[in-house]
Amino acid sequence: MAAKRPYIIVGAFVVGMLLTPPDVISQTLLAVPMWLLFEIGIFVSRLLLRRRGEARAAAEPSGQR
Repeated sequence: MAAKRPYIIVGAFVVGMLLTPPDVISQTLLAVPMWLLFEIGIFVSRLLLRRRGEARAAAEPSGQR
């Protein structure tokens, strides 16, 4: 999903444009939190995947690979 970041940013501003009055400030006030939620989701998913990988490595017997 991180590779699609430019499309998500544009999409957030398009949704902001469609859901708010014709005002740049309102559009930005809706689009920026959507974009930040996307970025937080990417960060959390990377963190969880890293922890899952570490847990698998710790549970794996040292002689097998």
